[in-house]
Amino acid sequence: MKHPHPWQVIGLATAVFALDRISKGLVAQGMFVGQSIRLIPHVLELTYILNSGAAFGVLQHRDLLFIVVAFLLLFGVLWVAFTRPSLDSRSIWGMGLLAGGAAGNLWDRLVAGHVIDFIHFRYFPVFNFADASIVVGMGMVLWDYWRREGAEADDESEPRANDSRPS
Repeated sequence: MKHPHPWQVIGLATAVFALDRISKGLVAQGMFVGQSIRLIPHVLELTYILNSGAAFGVLQHRDLLFIVVAFLLLFGVLWVAFTRPSLDSRSIWGMGLLAGGAAGNLWDRLVAGHVIDFIHFRYFPVFNFADASIVVGMGMVLWDYWRREGAEADDESEPRANDSRPS
């Protein structure tokens, strides 16, 4: 199903950004850095940490790189959303998640110089809603791109009814 309005991408990104800001604010107000609260024993905890790296704690102390990448990503999403005549729902969701997550972590870096992480599955790095949105959104965008590329390749390989080339 095609959706011609880029405002859907912006609306979803705004909702993701708001969820991210609210969740980080609740953690920062209700916990102290380093504190863990067990939610599901041996599976899931809320663990409040400050992260100066990228998603899941990689590439620590590269703030300028992350700020530039986030701005480029946000610009790219807006450019695609406003210049493509239509987007399917997977692209809208993927770009909205990607932009909202990037905006959430960008806000943290610009305002505080670090990102608040708090979702901690045992044996997995601590992360936040913005990180999860970025990863899921990028996956959806790539999946849609590869699906479209595969469909275009299939269309080109099928002979057309009025094709005069020999079979």
